[in-house]
Amino acid sequence: MSQPENPNVRNPVREDAKNKKERRIVKEIEIAASVDDVWKALTDGHELTKWFPLEARVTGGVGGKIFLSWGPDCEGEADIVAWEPGEKFAWREPLALIEWTIAARGGKTLVRLVQSGFAGEADWENEYFDSTNYGWSFMLASLRLMLEKHPHDERNIAWPRVRTALSREQAYRKVTGPNGIFVEDPGAKLQPEKSYSLKTTTNETYSGNVEFVWENRGFCVTVRELNDALFWLTLEGAPGKIEVQIWLSAFGIPEEDVNGFNQTWESRLKNMFA
Repeated sequence: MSQPENPNVRNPVREDAKNKKERRIVKEIEIAASVDDVWKALTDGHELTKWFPLEARVTGGVGGKIFLSWGPDCEGEADIVAWEPGEKFAWREPLALIEWTIAARGGKTLVRLVQSGFAGEADWENEYFDSTNYGWSFMLASLRLMLEKHPHDERNIAWPRVRTALSREQAYRKVTGPNGIFVEDPGAKLQPEKSYSLKTTTNETYSGNVEFVWENRGFCVTVRELNDALFWLTLEGAPGKIEVQIWLSAFGIPEEDVNGFNQTWESRLKNMFA
């Protein structure tokens, strides 16, 4: 049996843990869909792939499992620790606890996400927190779009990306400046929760609504010309290893057209960062 800890003796490990203040990501979004439809979108493997990962499997109930995959380099399985149909769903990963709560509100459903477990302040931990926080903004926008606009449609994904040795700030200026993604500087026209219309450097016109803009991270817009798809620009990775990514969530568009989008923008990104 171990001896009780003497409170008068300094314990560096205990003090280090005490001094680390846990950070949490807390986000809320209101969706024009029923509680039952939102619950299914959060807990059904097939429905999850319409707004969240590329592949998903769920074994429901406390003690069950959830598997999420964006490819071999980014996938994993976690234990389900809360399962209250129509109210709460949570799973625990090695470094995080992800909790969802949902409730009816005035004919819509309020969705609340909390991710906890961010304790450190090292550079990589700050980057992980910032990247995760930014990523959840897109995932929640994707959840809302799917349920409100495309509840019965399958999703096709395009994911062109390119690595660059530029800093995040330099890469962001290049891709969002004149002759980056758009012909003109989009700054004045990409205003959160406002409409926009811009010509791309692939000789198309995109218009729709701006979901969000994060300086030096990216932006997310709907594209009316692609049947209300979501176009998401994101800059991921550590300094010197930045990957510039475009993610298109498309619904009701032929797969060959989505593949064509991927090829066109992959070529454009490579030329931009050559």
